[in-house]
Amino acid sequence: MEFFVVIAVIVVLALVLGVKPIVLLAAGGALVWLIFAAVSILFIYFFVRLVTSERTKGYFTKIDKKDSNRFKTAFYSVDGTEYPNVFPEEGLMQNILYKKDREYRLRLNKKGYVFDRFSTATCFIGLILSTAFIAGNIYAAYILLR
Repeated sequence: MEFFVVIAVIVVLALVLGVKPIVLLAAGGALVWLIFAAVSILFIYFFVRLVTSERTKGYFTKIDKKDSNRFKTAFYSVDGTEYPNVFPEEGLMQNILYKKDREYRLRLNKKGYVFDRFSTATCFIGLILSTAFIAGNIYAAYILLR
């Protein structure tokens, strides 16, 4: 919420100071592009982490907050040791997605996090959308600079 208030204040100040609206639209587009680029880099990073993780099997144990996290995450037991999932848990369908009596195929990261099937799907979908975003930007730059 604070983000939108800051943006609104900046826009009003810029308009009062005489900045043309087209310049503000270009700045807004650049800000949106930077946010998408950061998200793309984040998904590429997590995909590399996923690919370099080792395959293992484990059991879902609980949903709890990790020491340093604000969000709840799923914990899995692999060979008697509990590891948190790399992404926060899905709060809406918690009873459907996480079953205690079931063995899951996981990917164990060297940093002590696991990728379950939901975080694996998130990484793949994020990588596909990130690749589409990057390819679209390269194509747009090609068209504009031609």
